[in-house]
Amino acid sequence: MTPHTESDLYALLDTLRIPFQRIEHPALDRIADFDQAGISLPGQGIKNLFLRDRKGKRYFLLVVGAYKTVDLERLAAQIDVNRLGFASSERLEQFLGVKPGSVTPFGLINDGEQAVELLLDDGLDPDKLVGFHPLVNDSTVCLSYADFLRFIDHTGHVPRRVSA
Repeated sequence: MTPHTESDLYALLDTLRIPFQRIEHPALDRIADFDQAGISLPGQGIKNLFLRDRKGKRYFLLVVGAYKTVDLERLAAQIDVNRLGFASSERLEQFLGVKPGSVTPFGLINDGEQAVELLLDDGLDPDKLVGFHPLVNDSTVCLSYADFLRFIDHTGHVPRRVSA
């Protein structure tokens, strides 16, 4: 299956009547890159981690505050797996259709089989905007948290609240 593109994503957001703001910037992979470039986005800072269980049978996308230190052992206990680690770039492309540095919950449009479990940190503020790469890392799409949840609902994924 050919992964959805950035244009496909914008068309879907329009179809769902989800308002968003697109902010162009240089290709940036990590929060530290945004900081070094002096780029500040509206709303709350977010990072997305693509994780797997020890045996590579379950995959997770964790959406968490940009500066929060994630305790993978504590998170593993909450979601009932023995150990968590970072998934490979091959699995990232297979399940979310994106390359490293572009990890985004928008990639869930490429996970029609719902192989990836979505984890939302309970520290996210539902009253603030969230911003994610639109399947590529040279721009960020900002939208309301409520509209983000509407998008997720459309993908068929059921988010699980965790305390990362």
